[in-house]
Amino acid sequence: MRKIRAAIICLGALACASLAGGCVKTVTIKTAPTTAGAIGDLRNGLAEAVVGDYPVIAYQARESAGALEIAGLQFDKAQIGIAVAKDAPALNAAVTNALRKLVESKGYLNVLLTWALPQTQIDPPAAPAAAPEPSAVPQLEDGELKVGMELSYAPMEFFDEFKHEAGVDVDLAKALGDQLGVKVVLVDLPFDALFDAVETGKVDVAMSTLAITDERSQRVDFIPYLSLGSGILVTQGNPQGIQGIQDLCGHTVAVQDATAQLSALQKITCDE
Repeated sequence: MRKIRAAIICLGALACASLAGGCVKTVTIKTAPTTAGAIGDLRNGLAEAVVGDYPVIAYQARESAGALEIAGLQFDKAQIGIAVAKDAPALNAAVTNALRKLVESKGYLNVLLTWALPQTQIDPPAAPAAAPEPSAVPQLEDGELKVGMELSYAPMEFFDEFKHEAGVDVDLAKALGDQLGVKVVLVDLPFDALFDAVETGKVDVAMSTLAITDERSQRVDFIPYLSLGSGILVTQGNPQGIQGIQDLCGHTVAVQDATAQLSALQKITCDE
């Protein structure tokens, strides 16, 4: 269910002048279950901007045939990580070691180049103190790595026109599976169900453009594998003249629920 949060907007000087003491511009936040839903709100005139992960916003602008465009530069760069249950240290070590080998090889960079994201690469993670063989990891004994994703987030993870899983995280997950010598099984889940799925063992890991935050780190452990910023998407011509996150004051902004971008929007302080 979509929710609407926060909400006195100054509708120009005349509106403010008619109120005793004036009014304060705020950001009206309109949340949607998916970024695609948030972009739908922008297209339908229910929001004046969308905030999301920069690669996703840039991809949507490219695919819009000129109807949408990026406003300003990316901001709030953050580490993106693979979520692993806190009670699965052997799995964490095995996946970390597989990622280290992938980053040190051309495989990791080749995936990023395929999706035009070489600027998001990270340095190889440190080798774990003890990296068990995949066959010795309980979660991998069945020869599978079950990876939770919300497959509606192009170009990171999505279904292509042939209904096949595609995207940066999909390709990286499969490359990690090759390193581990196991089959990767992708489990499509709502974004806000991913952490529960990791904690309960429904999936072995979650890999779905998950920004690493203190709050999330209390629930799961993370293996960093990308560095991404956020971006702002607006309609063609940028009619509101938005160039940065502070320019969102006084406007309605659509964003996917339970994301780092939602937290960033909620922290904006607008001037009178």
